Amino acid sequence: MSMAAQTSYGFGFPKGVAGGLFDLSAHEVSTRQTEGENISFGIGVVTGTNAGTDVKIPTSATTSAEFEGVVVHNSVMVEMDMDNSVKIGDKRTVGCLHYGKVWIKTGKDAVPKYREKVYMITSGDEAGLFTTSTDTATKVEVNAIFLGETDNGIANAEFLPGSVPAAGKAE
Repeated sequence: MSMAAQTSYGFGFPKGVAGGLFDLSAHEVSTRQTEGENISFGIGVVTGTNAGTDVKIPTSATTSAEFEGVVVHNSVMVEMDMDNSVKIGDKRTVGCLHYGKVWIKTGKDAVPKYREKVYMITSGDEAGLFTTSTDTATKVEVNAIFLGETDNGIANAEFLPGSVPAAGKAE
């Protein structure tokens, strides 16, 4: 007697999780407090009202010097809402990666290539997501490079220690 067995599956999973560490190489994650709603894992945040304590989503006036890091998926417990999205509420404690390798959320027009510079989108619905120099979105350069292509809206990138790029202005 033969038994039926499922031999193919219709689920394609991305290579990583937004905000997840890419590997265990050297990295620095500091504790910060969210300021405002709609912060999620894998996005870029900037210095909030209380420097060194608060982080928030960037605005069109944001400069490279205000970039604080990437919200990492670590000890914060949040659930998907009824719209199938994850949002971290106001005044929640989060990990903020300053340097290291991490999976980041990318904008819809991001087409990264290996070792290409990373830019953070600073306005619109994609504020906080990352992109490339060819994207027409308002953006600032951050001290990072892409390590691969976009996979289901995320890509791996390496954020480098040290100062921010000299430009510091929105493009």
